[in-house]
Amino acid sequence: MDHLACYKARDTARGRFTMVVTNAGVTQNCTAKLPAKMACIESSASGISPAPPGGGPSPRAAGNVLCYMVKCARPLPPAFQMADDLGGSRSVGLRKAQIVCTEATRGGVVPGPTPGGTTTTTLGGPCHFDDSSRTCEGSCGGGGHCAATAASGSCECRTTSCGDADQPACNGFCSDPNEACIFTLTGCSCTTIP
Repeated sequence: MDHLACYKARDTARGRFTMVVTNAGVTQNCTAKLPAKMACIESSASGISPAPPGGGPSPRAAGNVLCYMVKCARPLPPAFQMADDLGGSRSVGLRKAQIVCTEATRGGVVPGPTPGGTTTTTLGGPCHFDDSSRTCEGSCGGGGHCAATAASGSCECRTTSCGDADQPACNGFCSDPNEACIFTLTGCSCTTIP
């Protein structure tokens, strides 16, 4: 497990943080924005064709990371001589920082949709509003989704998607936890919660 496979992330964390990033003798002031945009999990790679030039470091465990969008002030780190098992040894120049990754632990798999079935995601606890992430979180029975309601300003379990909800009540769920299902001139639609 000496490689990382990175995937676009769907993360419920929200926030903004400032940090000082130091590497290669350079210190930068950065602002990181949550949610995580990428998740990288330790992986192995084999059967690479054609054979790459190689010459990289000895294999070691890569670990798991979550990566966040950042904006960092100058200065930039200098160019480095770098080597890996795909591109071999070469000079790599660096431009502005775009992401910062932090070590992460990886727990069990959260079940998702099954062919011909319903989503069985278990989030832990009843449907509620989480003050730290400012989203609706928790579990709902019967394949329901924990969703924000515009009418009461609370979180409720919903089994109908917003686009299929009855009008004008629009008692449906939105796939984005930052949205609520509301009635508009064209019917029920998901709108970002202010």
